[in-house]
Amino acid sequence: MNVALDNQPNCIVNLEINLPADRVTTEWNKVAKAYQKQARIPGYRPGKAPMAMIESRYGREIESEVSDSLSYEAVVEAAKEKNLRLNAIEKITESSIAADKSMKIRATVVRMPDFDLPEYKNLALEAYKRPVTEADVDQLLEYLRDPHSTFEPVTDRALAMEDFAVVTYEGKVDGQLLSEVVPKAPAQLCGRRNGWVLMSEGTLIPGFAKAVEGMKLEEERSFTLEVPETFPVPEIQGKKVDYTVTLHGINTRKMAPLDDALAAKIEPGATLESLKQKIRERQQESADYQFDVAKRNAAVKKLLSLFTCELPEQAVAVETSSILKDIVSESQARGMSDDEIKSHTDQIIETAGESARERVRANFVLLRIAEQEKLEESESELYQALFETAERNQIPVKKLAKDLSRKGGINRLREQIRISKALDYVLSNATVTELSAPAEAQQQATN
Repeated sequence: MNVALDNQPNCIVNLEINLPADRVTTEWNKVAKAYQKQARIPGYRPGKAPMAMIESRYGREIESEVSDSLSYEAVVEAAKEKNLRLNAIEKITESSIAADKSMKIRATVVRMPDFDLPEYKNLALEAYKRPVTEADVDQLLEYLRDPHSTFEPVTDRALAMEDFAVVTYEGKVDGQLLSEVVPKAPAQLCGRRNGWVLMSEGTLIPGFAKAVEGMKLEEERSFTLEVPETFPVPEIQGKKVDYTVTLHGINTRKMAPLDDALAAKIEPGATLESLKQKIRERQQESADYQFDVAKRNAAVKKLLSLFTCELPEQAVAVETSSILKDIVSESQARGMSDDEIKSHTDQIIETAGESARERVRANFVLLRIAEQEKLEESESELYQALFETAERNQIPVKKLAKDLSRKGGINRLREQIRISKALDYVLSNATVTELSAPAEAQQQATN
């Protein structure tokens, strides 16, 4: 294999690779035989069609598969041969197989930047470990208890805070239905018939519950509310909404008694004490996990403070795109509308960009640590990572492995395993001080 390098600014390297005919022929024959086994050609039993016929009929497909397979493989080998720390294969601009089966590959890759590896052993770190208290157990128990509560109608008094009001109501802006003025406004803000409303300041628009407090059954009341500029629905911020409300019913919540019978409903076969113990154990598992995340974040933050390096624009752009998708997905899961997300576009992009630059830099230093300490992934670890990725994306493992092999994705998966191992190594050699309160709270207390 002959390799020529052309170094460009910002960690870009152009490669020209020439593969010998014997290397390409071996791969060609392997792929062609796979086609021969699967081909169904009239007049021949499966797997018995002449190879010349297979190559004549499936030549383009065979060439494409050989080209995909060898291109990424050859680029990775070329990088190793030239002691080039490969970060990513940006694009393959040429991949051609000549009549004599020799192959020419032109590719643009991103190399890891050069920097002095910082001291990564014996780091002094601080991380907050949340203690699990009985108050935590009681809080979760109340959450589990809530669905088992019952409601009792009230007929001998007026509507009060913390009641559940059964109301028919309608919102208007300047005499026009709110649903027509702002079609994207949530239905519960526009109006409902016989809807249940919790009498709380957090219900609907601020001031709604207070405005209907004291109403009597079948009473009708009208009032105007001004929507705050900070209201989470941008379409109605600053608008004045006129509501007309009729009260049909008043209900109070009756909580289920905390006893063994309730515990058995929540967790079949459990007693109240065994349920509390299980909750306590789960809370401890959660606290331990959060502590582990805090330690890992502290280690990365410390490493980032110890060095700087050039950041390839392509690597940052790829990472930014990935983080943007995560931010949007998380925002949608929290109930943010598409319009609300769009209104924060600049802030989201800025946040994603900053996080991407830190993540790329962290990956660079951790990969260098893995190289320095000879930390490598085993085949079982790679298979486990493949299995988890396939399960997460609901794709057969073999199909995922084949797709990733064609696109260089297997190497990225290997890198992720090494990055995780390097971080584990840094933590195993670090001194971690457990904070009694989150770092932010400690900073405020000392200021």
